[in-house]
Amino acid sequence: MSVTLHAPQADEMPALQALEKAARGRYRDWPALAFIADRPPIALERLATGTVWVADHAGRTVGFILLQPQDDQLYIANISVAPEAAGQGIGAALLGQALADARALGLGALTLTTFKAPPWNGPWFRRHGYTPMSAERIGPTLRATVERQAITVDPATREVLWRRVGDLLHLPTDP
Repeated sequence: MSVTLHAPQADEMPALQALEKAARGRYRDWPALAFIADRPPIALERLATGTVWVADHAGRTVGFILLQPQDDQLYIANISVAPEAAGQGIGAALLGQALADARALGLGALTLTTFKAPPWNGPWFRRHGYTPMSAERIGPTLRATVERQAITVDPATREVLWRRVGDLLHLPTDP
């Protein structure tokens, strides 16, 4: 699927909230994580805390990524793809944009926190070359993010992944 990426207009933000909520609906099939599907949509204030890239296909929004510089790295705060568009390379295109942004900002790595399972979380990022980040490499801002997430989500189900920008010459495409 070919997509175009662009920065969102202010009037697109509610559509991004709806897309993110719809993408979380997949968690209903994972009993231990089903509660994620019923959480409120991503807050507009959170979308305003970093750089957002929107993926469009055929005039329709099919995904977005929220990026935040943290600790000399670029943190992937959220990546969401419309359920009906999953597995069509949209996430890979958004990761490619994250790489371009990290390079442009002179940052050394991309980081994220995610669930170890289901397959569209940790396993998907690992297929794209992300690996667990050792505790001693986690900077203070990312550590605060992990600690904040641990208040509402079992830390044993989560992981911090990263990929050095210099290692990211090419991102694989989705199967």
